[in-house]
Amino acid sequence: MSAVEAELSVWSPEALDTLLPWCEARGIGFLAAMPLGNGFLTGTLTPGEGFEPDDMRARHPRFTAEMMAANQPIVAGLRRVAARHGEHVTPAQVALAWVVAQGRHVVAVPGAKQERWVTENADAARLCLSARDLTEVSGLPRAQGSWE
Repeated sequence: MSAVEAELSVWSPEALDTLLPWCEARGIGFLAAMPLGNGFLTGTLTPGEGFEPDDMRARHPRFTAEMMAANQPIVAGLRRVAARHGEHVTPAQVALAWVVAQGRHVVAVPGAKQERWVTENADAARLCLSARDLTEVSGLPRAQGSWE
């Protein structure tokens, strides 16, 4: 085995406790799936925004208007860190840079449907988060709402 794929994001950091250390100890790569929390961590989704019926978020507990509103402090924290890096840095880029900073064996695998998002995501590779940034992002509130 050369790599393991599992979810890892600011709002789903559970892999940090067991799976990431296991991979690192064995020299196995870690493909961080859903590093943008199915779009939530981009800061572009509005609480109460409807989703198309075939979009899994339409049925997911973390994407109800109530839970999206409750989880806005996470996006606000990503925005604060982004603002320290310049006006063109986005919450999504901070979220991706945080994931990649979790280990040299970690690769973020964000989904994207538009070229502009691919470009924005790729630009996150140039973002160097400071120790202060990493601590601040790691200390953001845990996401509310079941992910099961």
